[in-house]
Amino acid sequence: MSNKVGVKVKGLVNFVLGNKLAVWLLTIIITVSGIYSGTRMKMETIPDISIPYLMVSDVYPGATPEKVMNDVSMPIEQAVEGLDHVKSVYSNSYSNMASIQVEYEYGIDMDEVKRELKSVLDSLELPEGAEKPKTSAISMNMMPVVALSVSSSKEDIVELTSTVEDALLPKIQKLDGVASATTTGQHIEEVDLTYKKDKMDKLGLTPDKVKEIIQASNMSVSLGLYEFKEGEQAVAIDGKFMTVKELQNMLIPVTPSATNPSPFVKLKDIATIKKVGKVESVSRTNGKDAITIQIVKDQQANTVDVVNKVKDLIKDEKKKYDGLAIDITLDQGKPIEDSVSTMVEKAIFGGLIAVLIILLFLRDFKSTLISIISIPVSIFMAFLLLNWMDITLNIMTLGAVTVAIGRVIDDSIVVVENIYRRLHLKDEKLTGRALVREATIEMFKPIMSSTLVTVAVFAPLVFVSGMVGELFMPFALTMAFALGASLLVAITIVPALSHFLFKKKLYGERTEKSHKEAGKLANWYKGFLEKTLNHKWISSIIAIVLLAGSLALTPLIGFSFLGSEEEKVMYLTYTPKAGELHDETLKHIKEVEEKMLKRDDIDIVQVSVTEPGDTQAAMMGGGSGGGLMYLIFDPDMKDFPKVKEKIEDYVKNIDQPGTWKS
Repeated sequence: MSNKVGVKVKGLVNFVLGNKLAVWLLTIIITVSGIYSGTRMKMETIPDISIPYLMVSDVYPGATPEKVMNDVSMPIEQAVEGLDHVKSVYSNSYSNMASIQVEYEYGIDMDEVKRELKSVLDSLELPEGAEKPKTSAISMNMMPVVALSVSSSKEDIVELTSTVEDALLPKIQKLDGVASATTTGQHIEEVDLTYKKDKMDKLGLTPDKVKEIIQASNMSVSLGLYEFKEGEQAVAIDGKFMTVKELQNMLIPVTPSATNPSPFVKLKDIATIKKVGKVESVSRTNGKDAITIQIVKDQQANTVDVVNKVKDLIKDEKKKYDGLAIDITLDQGKPIEDSVSTMVEKAIFGGLIAVLIILLFLRDFKSTLISIISIPVSIFMAFLLLNWMDITLNIMTLGAVTVAIGRVIDDSIVVVENIYRRLHLKDEKLTGRALVREATIEMFKPIMSSTLVTVAVFAPLVFVSGMVGELFMPFALTMAFALGASLLVAITIVPALSHFLFKKKLYGERTEKSHKEAGKLANWYKGFLEKTLNHKWISSIIAIVLLAGSLALTPLIGFSFLGSEEEKVMYLTYTPKAGELHDETLKHIKEVEEKMLKRDDIDIVQVSVTEPGDTQAAMMGGGSGGGLMYLIFDPDMKDFPKVKEKIEDYVKNIDQPGTWKS
């Protein structure tokens, strides 16, 4: 087996040395393709992770948390627990709504179990008044990538709503990569009906019956496809009310009587109809009324691209409207750009340091040039394969690149140093291509063994199951691809370059002057090694002490999941106590908001007070009808962890009936 591998490597090296032009062209193609692949890779903070959870939400207007738990949450739990592959079921019951999270076994088809869950919920009997349960998958892509707070010093909330809904929102929704853009805090107009009880009683009508008739009339009905001269077209009847007058003149069917022979009565005759304007949910930025826009990207879209497109759009829109202020309260693109930029800087810096060290030890510019060519070619080849596998550019892949830079150059150094060494040996009989070939083959087994051992360290991460496996798989694949590429470079590009750059020495006449003796550093190391080998026990004890000391220092370093660097932002959620009135909730949130506005180290205080039955509030950890406060701190502030802890203690110990969480 060993001889067969040696023969194949010998044949490969011979081909490379005899076809250097093909090697150069292939190297250029791989490099250009790798650069292109790197620019095309999606940039994310962490790798794409599939989360085996489904969320069920159900609105039950007017119900207390206890009633929601007994009538909605528990029946859904009991129906779901018996399904296949269900691992755990968690539920939260709030006033007016229930939120249930269903955890499944990892690795199953989530689309299939979602259909199964929806089928079970559709057949479930819930109390009258409870809405139909909604099912949604929990994923990284369902969270907003950017959130905007729109306010104006010139327009009131009614005019601002018109500006946002007619001008700003449609443009955002048309941007490439935007899946949805939703607003809160906008002004809406509703119709308030006050029924005339005496007339209703005479006509035998009830408020519920009139409500059902109005709801049935206020809808569009499709009549299907019909043939016209122009071709086949869909026909529909639009029965939706567009004005208050249309609603007033709506005919309500009644039973004719002596006093009222007509089979119909107009709605305005049995009810007083008024148009009422109100703000759907409270949204404020730095104490001023604002409209919040939350933007979710498509699953295949690049987070950074989407965020930057939104930023460019709002920059242009602010110039068009006098007094319009658009603050970015959530930006998932900037941390990704910062992370990528930092990792690229570290990778370039590490590469430069590696070049200087190689130049210092080899003391030959040509040898250094041949060695460092493996860094970009190996990394770009890895990018080419990662992009082909649809793996994103994230902290894991970039971290692996940074680690790999110091390792991918090793194989090339070993090969070029052996060629250089044999080139200057007194007794070397081989010259030209034969010397390069034999020097490369001589080092193939050591570098292959070293590469396989290093890959074997990271390869098991690919086979780890669960979210941990998905998180670390890109790291393992990047390392494996880069190291495999470095081995290939060492036995192809390195011998070809060596034969090209060392041609004069390879075919020139050897003289005493061309031989190089060991340098001072080599002689010093030789003496140090002799002392170490002559005192094995002392060397072993020192090694054990260093190992034990390193392990003892581990607690002082600390542990974290994805590094200690963090954005200086903070989320606070307020969950009202059962029975707490909406006005009281607003008062309690206002109290904390004013306290935060007084702080000099906070740039933006964004407050959203949700309506009862808001499922997003439940996902963020707040209760139905509660509030969400988003704090953006001064980027130059000091001791952010201490300030954060101080604010957490304040809201935790505040004398309010509801519950604040961070």
